[in-house]
Amino acid sequence: MASNPYILLTGPLLMGSLLSYFLNGAFAMQIYHYYMNYAATDRRFFVYLVAVVVVIELLHMAFSSHTTYSFLAAGYGDPTVFVNAPFSGAALPALNAAGGFCTQIFFAWRILILTKSIFGKIAAGLVALLAGMQCAAGFGVSIQFTLLDGKIEAVKSLNRTIIVWLAGSVSCDVLISIAMVFVLIFARSSTAYGSSKNVLNALIIHTIENGLITTVCALVDLICFLVFPDNFYYICFEYLLGRLYANVLLATLNGRQRMRLAATNEHEFSGRSTGQKSLNNTTNQVQLGALRSYPTPTHQTSKTYPVVSVTTDVQIDDDDSSMPKSRFYY
Repeated sequence: MASNPYILLTGPLLMGSLLSYFLNGAFAMQIYHYYMNYAATDRRFFVYLVAVVVVIELLHMAFSSHTTYSFLAAGYGDPTVFVNAPFSGAALPALNAAGGFCTQIFFAWRILILTKSIFGKIAAGLVALLAGMQCAAGFGVSIQFTLLDGKIEAVKSLNRTIIVWLAGSVSCDVLISIAMVFVLIFARSSTAYGSSKNVLNALIIHTIENGLITTVCALVDLICFLVFPDNFYYICFEYLLGRLYANVLLATLNGRQRMRLAATNEHEFSGRSTGQKSLNNTTNQVQLGALRSYPTPTHQTSKTYPVVSVTTDVQIDDDDSSMPKSRFYY
């Protein structure tokens, strides 16, 4: 039985669609969590940013579904369907680039807020520049592909624009990861609190993981396009790229509450431990019960008795940060 000559076109398209729907489901859960916990009290900038990303994701889901349906259902058994892509396919690069731009601009803002140093300003500026470049290139791919009447064979002529788009995404994600890690490492070295160090360590790992996910996807997408331009391997990863950016953004926003609670618990535990150690190491220990004596019936005179109270006050500022502040503000 001869193998299907179109399997390298239909197979990646189907797998990309299935994985894309899976990521859309994860994104829907992230949106629900954000709406229930943050939407009413969060910064308006964040709320509007999330709203824009939701619109982009809904459009991408509609267009990608139409593209897949056109190839695998409406064009089933017709090999000429792979000559011209539907109009919806031309919009996908622009939507992916726009979703990536929203996430990258958010991290550029975060780098700028995390540190007021010249390094932070330069890094944030470069991230914003690369984000704008890859977004413009992504829209350029969609516009040029539309002008070519969606001819799939003509995609090779868009080689330079596609390289700028995907290479720009990879460079921007790598720069974000490096800048965030350096800023967080500097903050960790600037605090003497063990609880703050633990929270910062968790943020460093979280930053590396998020950057690695989007970087690898964009890089593999670029490699597949350059090495296998006649197949749809790159389409599979293109379906996933924007969904990963959206999930990274929402996971970062939703993770603030978890990190804030972890910081609060560790500070409370640290405060109780410090207070207990201070009491145990006192040279002249006095039982608190001995400081509160009550008058007996034979002594009706009114006296004032000292009451000792040991309290621990922990303050976690409710800003855009997910970490306790210790010479470190964002």
